[in-house]
Amino acid sequence: MDQARRLRAINDAHPTTIAFASGKGGVGKTNVCVNTAIALAELGKRVLIVDFDIGMANVHILMNAMKSRTMIETVKARIPLAAAVQKNVYGVDILHGGSGQDQLVHLSDDDMQFLMRELEVLTEYDYVLFDMGAGATDTSLQFIAGCDEMFLILTPEPTSLMDGYAYTKLVHHQYPDLPLGVIVNRAQSGEEALQCFERMEVACKQFLNKTIRFLGFLPDDSSVRKAVIAQVPFYQYNRKSDISWRLERILTTLTGTPPKPRHLMDRLMGNLRKQWNRV
Repeated sequence: MDQARRLRAINDAHPTTIAFASGKGGVGKTNVCVNTAIALAELGKRVLIVDFDIGMANVHILMNAMKSRTMIETVKARIPLAAAVQKNVYGVDILHGGSGQDQLVHLSDDDMQFLMRELEVLTEYDYVLFDMGAGATDTSLQFIAGCDEMFLILTPEPTSLMDGYAYTKLVHHQYPDLPLGVIVNRAQSGEEALQCFERMEVACKQFLNKTIRFLGFLPDDSSVRKAVIAQVPFYQYNRKSDISWRLERILTTLTGTPPKPRHLMDRLMGNLRKQWNRV
């Protein structure tokens, strides 16, 4: 049984598994994944982040958490995978992938069999979010294929769209039935985000005959930079920020839980901050 089939078997047991992916680095993929996990935990969900960005793993940096034993280390030492899970960081558990880009690629067949058996630890969770690397390997693609859905993180820049489409094309040709959702990050407005999604949607429909869905957008919010510097996830740094409210709207699409109504003063202050930042 290949890796993707084993992962699907795990999925059937319980958790919703989502691969957060991007065609290029620097689009905020990890930030979106981390804050989605925290927001889900706030809803009472049991959540695990698997930092699969081997070699560039930075989930622990954004969450100001000590890096624990890695998934690769436990596999090589034949230690139970549960020993590498870092518990309860902002209500979320973390599994760090590894520190070298070639480590995952060079896992032996015996290593992969052990890893697949140990991944049954994932059945303890309601949601397992995989923070995938920007590049694609055969092994990482199999993990993506084993997930319930892939969330593609885009920004409105042409390079993000081009690389995002190339990544989608690669995944689609191998796993055409994998559902794909799009989150547009760092958008100046809802209109800009929708235009970005529509360009991707047209390309996927015309050249891949693939239907994709729009999950929502996250605005270009100054509080994100401040949160990153403070090593505090933005959803914890400022719950009343525009981006936190937009994240809750995305979670409505994911979970069906309606977002909390926004207080008039929150909306007013958010609009005033936007105007001030333009000055």
